[in-house]
Amino acid sequence: MTRKQRQKNRNKLLNICVIIIDTVVFVRAFFHFAMTLNGSWDDINITTIMVLVSLAVVALFLALVNNMHYEGHASYVLASVIVLGLTALLFMYVLMTFSFVGLTAS
Repeated sequence: MTRKQRQKNRNKLLNICVIIIDTVVFVRAFFHFAMTLNGSWDDINITTIMVLVSLAVVALFLALVNNMHYEGHASYVLASVIVLGLTALLFMYVLMTFSFVGLTAS
């Protein structure tokens, strides 16, 4: 295998990893957001949302490494930034709601 082929294979592998991680994170974040709109606050686990944000950061890191070292496409970085932003907004929304509910309950 030549150097170009190895580089292309790593690029493809990192693209697949970023796509899988971003898709899983987006679907789970959307599911948790739908649960907040539905009124199912009891079923929301804040640890799961923290893990989703961490996975979005990992996907962004992989997309950046792919873009810088293996000539990846910038659209994967953009998708990872969008997913990270959405999960961070969900995390902040859930934290704020839990804190305000705790303040009003006391």
